Amino acid sequence: MVDTERLTWPVRRRGDFLRIVSYIILATALIFIVDAITPLGVVVWVLYLIPLFLTVYLSWKYAPVLMTGIFILLMAVSLFLSPRDIPLGYAIIDRVFFALILVIASFFIKDYVASVEEIAANEERYRSLIEWLPEGVVVCKGDRIAYLNPAGKRLLGIENEKGETEITGMIEPDMRGLFRERLSQAALGARSDMGAIRLVRHDGGEVTVMMSLGSIFWENRNAVQIVMRAASTG
Repeated sequence: MVDTERLTWPVRRRGDFLRIVSYIILATALIFIVDAITPLGVVVWVLYLIPLFLTVYLSWKYAPVLMTGIFILLMAVSLFLSPRDIPLGYAIIDRVFFALILVIASFFIKDYVASVEEIAANEERYRSLIEWLPEGVVVCKGDRIAYLNPAGKRLLGIENEKGETEITGMIEPDMRGLFRERLSQAALGARSDMGAIRLVRHDGGEVTVMMSLGSIFWENRNAVQIVMRAASTG
């Protein structure tokens, strides 16, 4: 089963979701009150950009569009509540121009959030797939194991997928130099295969495996993915 605790938002809702919503509501209310009591010529309404950009941290891609509609409505209301120090026509032009800026910004934010949602969903599907693979899948950050699927845990005799285990230390001594070289090449984007590599399992046993190494983007940084298959003894 996929461990969604490692997934980024919006697959897993942020723990501070309600706090972000509170910030948006408070900021919006404060800006509206200040805008309503200050003269029309004071461009307090530009501050609506602050709660608009806070919607990036919510888990709903339509939040910036919805909030933009609310901001425009509040700007229209405060237009008639604010003391007039400039002609009403000029004030309307200013607010219409800024409303267009809000709309454009909201669609940029919506597209950004949608792309993050797609990346997170793809990551969830990928994790679900490798959890069920019969081959061992190891993700290494540098020389240390960052992730092991269940088959990889059984193959290497490791219970905890994250820790201080160095993958190179499990390789037979004669092959460590070559393995480090292939690991460095994979980190730079190269793909390579290694056959009949003897590993010392974490529990002290030995296993001979075939390896395929390649680069992967894991938890916001480059890493190396190693697919391992037990070598046939026949």
